[in-house]
Amino acid sequence: MHEFSLAQGLHTQLMDLVREHGMKSVKMAEISIGSNAGIVEESFLFGFNVLAEQYQETRGIELVVNHDNSSDLILQRLELE
Repeated sequence: MHEFSLAQGLHTQLMDLVREHGMKSVKMAEISIGSNAGIVEESFLFGFNVLAEQYQETRGIELVVNHDNSSDLILQRLELE
């Protein structure tokens, strides 16, 4: 199930950004999932939410999902606290 690996990668990226910028948490992350990326969105979101709730830095995060015609998963914007 590559969706969980992708969710882990996004979560790791968010945790790295929190530490890199000396912040305490991620309030919101906006991502784009391409329709040609081959990602089962429901599985990806389930995996991400399970991970997010395990860490203080990402607990309660608002994950905004946009869609486009690409084959990518892209972190577009985030709000740190």
